[in-house]
Formats: sequence, C-alpha cells, structure tokens
Amino acid sequence: MDDFDAHPHHHGSTVGDATRRALWVALILNGGFLFVEAGVGWYSGSLALLGDAAHMVSDVLSIAVALGAARLALRPPDPNQTFGLRRAEVLGAFLNGLLLWAASAWIVWEAGQRMLAGPPPIAGLPVLVVATLGLAVNLGSAWYLWRAGSDDMNAKGALWHMLADAAGSVGAIIAAGFMLAGFHLADPLISVLIAALVVWAGWGLLTESARVLLQLPPPGFNTTDAIASLRSLPGIINVHDLHVWTLDGSTSIVTAHIVGGPGTDLDALRLAGTDILKNDYGVDHVTLQVERDTLPQNDESPPVVRRALE
Repeated sequence: MDDFDAHPHHHGSTVGDATRRALWVALILNGGFLFVEAGVGWYSGSLALLGDAAHMVSDVLSIAVALGAARLALRPPDPNQTFGLRRAEVLGAFLNGLLLWAASAWIVWEAGQRMLAGPPPIAGLPVLVVATLGLAVNLGSAWYLWRAGSDDMNAKGALWHMLADAAGSVGAIIAAGFMLAGFHLADPLISVLIAALVVWAGWGLLTESARVLLQLPPPGFNTTDAIASLRSLPGIINVHDLHVWTLDGSTSIVTAHIVGGPGTDLDALRLAGTDILKNDYGVDHVTLQVERDTLPQNDESPPVVRRALE
C-alpha cells in the first residue's frame, strides 16, 4: 500500500443506495410520462401542458445528471485527484439549475408570443386528465426522493425539480378548468406563473451550488468566531491563513496556521485546535500547521501588537 492509499480520510459520495434507487424510480416514472404529456400537449395545443412537459424534460435530464455525477463521485481519490470526483455532484446540481432557467425562458417566450397573437382554442379535458396524472407522478417521485433522506445536493436538486413540476401540474389543471369554461387566455397566463415557480426552484439550486464552486464557507459557519475560539487556547500567539470551504455542500474543510508561544507543546496545541473545530463547529476535515513564535523571547509587546507584527 502506498502513502496515498494509507490516507485515513474518506471523501466518497454522500449518495447512498437508497437515494440512487429513488433517483432511478423518479427517472423511470418521469421519463415514461414525459412522452404522454408531450404528445397530448402537442395534440391539444396547450402551452401550459407543453410547458410542464418542457420542465419534465429538464426533470429527466436533471435526474440523469444526478445519477451520472453520483457515479463519478464514487471513484476513489488518487494522486492526481486527491478528492476524487466528489465535486462532480455540485457541477451536476449547477447544471440542473441552468436547465430549470432555460426551461422557464422558453415557457415565457412562447406565452408572450401567444398572448400577442391571441390564444388558440384548446380542448380542456385532455389537458385536465394528463395534468392530473402528471401531478400524481411528480408527487410520487418527490415522496420517494424525500423518503430516501439524502443530504446530497444533487438529490435535493432532483427533489426540487419534482416539487416545481408538481406545482406546474397544478397550474395546468387550473388552466384546463378555465379552458373548459371557454377562457383560453388562461393557458399562456398560467404558463408564465409556472415559469416563475421554475425560476424560483432554479435560483435556490444555483446559489447553493455556486457557493460550493466558489469555495465559500458553509452557510452558518462564523469564521471570525472560529478564529477567536482558536486564539483563546492557552499558548496560542496568533492564527493566520485560515481557509474554510465545503467540498460538496455537506463536507466542510478547514486549514490554518497557528503560532504557539515559547515552550508551548505544539502537538497538544494542534490537537486542541482540531478538537474545537470538529466538536464546536462541526468541521469534517481539519488540517492545522503549527509554528513556533519567532519573535525575541524578551519582547514584552502585548499579544495584540505581537499578532500585528506577524
């Protein structure tokens, strides 16, 4: 076994077997129903139904991306990929968010064209039946994904896709009711509301995944407070070059340099700092480099001045 293989930390995927099964079930259900909804939407001419079908295309793609990313993330680390491909899950989530926005842009564009030209008469009954079946498929898929209980960003992204599409199905049901009453303008109007829901779902996914890709601290992590806690340890003169980021939205990493005073047990200082970050701040992976104070031992400057000199 080489030195790299002996590394004790694990950076594998957070996607468990239950989540992968849930993703496969959602993919099969949505992939099969997509053809039904798109076919009826094309036949009836309902934009709300076609818009929901377009969103379902993004659903199917998002689930496929989530499964592919989870598969890539299972690859173990090696000397050239020290974290493996764990961040493939985050890239997949970011792509899912972009797909949601692309689908919503198409819906809004088509709705605008129809409102300008005047909405065509649409048979409401086929739209009502298919939208109701679509709502059942979306809620069933969402329930299965929620039941899997994964913290993985991709699985949560797929869940948001299902919930947004369920809202789209509700909108299509409402539009069908209005069309049955002869108010055909409801079709493009409600499709715009569906697009707004899609944008809202995509925004949360994009911001969460972008935060990881930009290597920002995990939400809720107070960097200033963590530095203060480390500096409160007996024997610490300074803390610098502290970096906090998350690998995949759930695994947090901290690296830092800590400076100990003359005569301080540096190993004990490193262990104490590691315990604080893991136990008080929930950090999964801590790497602390300990250094001896290089200022003259007869320097009587107060700690604040000494830290500034560092």
